[in-house]
Amino acid sequence: MTRLVALYPGWWRHRYGDEMRALLELAPVRPRDRLDLVRGAFDAWLHPPGPSRIPAFAALTGGGLWTVLAAGVVTQPVPPDWPGYLVEVIPLALVSVVCLLAALVGIALRVADAGGRSVGLAVGLAVIGYLGWILALWATERGAIDGATLGAMQAAAMVATVAIGVVALRAGDDRIGALILVAGAAMLIPWSVMWLAFGAAWTAIGVVLETERRDRIGAQRGVA
Repeated sequence: MTRLVALYPGWWRHRYGDEMRALLELAPVRPRDRLDLVRGAFDAWLHPPGPSRIPAFAALTGGGLWTVLAAGVVTQPVPPDWPGYLVEVIPLALVSVVCLLAALVGIALRVADAGGRSVGLAVGLAVIGYLGWILALWATERGAIDGATLGAMQAAAMVATVAIGVVALRAGDDRIGALILVAGAAMLIPWSVMWLAFGAAWTAIGVVLETERRDRIGAQRGVA
């Protein structure tokens, strides 16, 4: 049971961990109790006590890095073949994509209550799509796959991006949802200039997220 308590985020364990362990020692634990603990851990991760800065930081970092590498690709005298990668920018692309995956998951979690079951499906698509894209980038750097395979994995990740955007829009997160749709649609267009649009959209997402986070913190302090 101690292992199940360890599934909870650090802030929850700090506040309630000792009390939970004491309760678990008072009576035998049934299989249903174990399931309830797992569900509670998932809910605690979905509902942190305050606005998280991770999605904003991840979006700003990923968008900024992608804009830098996109500028390098676009300014080449001879555009590279689709999907447009130069070998020297792949390490930067890897870091960017990892950050953007973190941002996407964070955005999905913040609309989890309003988004319903579609959030879980969209997050699953995003994780699978972006992990596939990351593996394809890694393999491309080592010459293990060709550009067509990399392009296909990139397209799959963009479909997942669009799915997150749709979920955000349906949940009422209009600005973020629209920007995510712009980012996903831009990278589905086989033109290297659209990489700049992708990076710019994610940078804008990071700015909006950070602005909203600071506004919420200010409002909470005002109420207090």
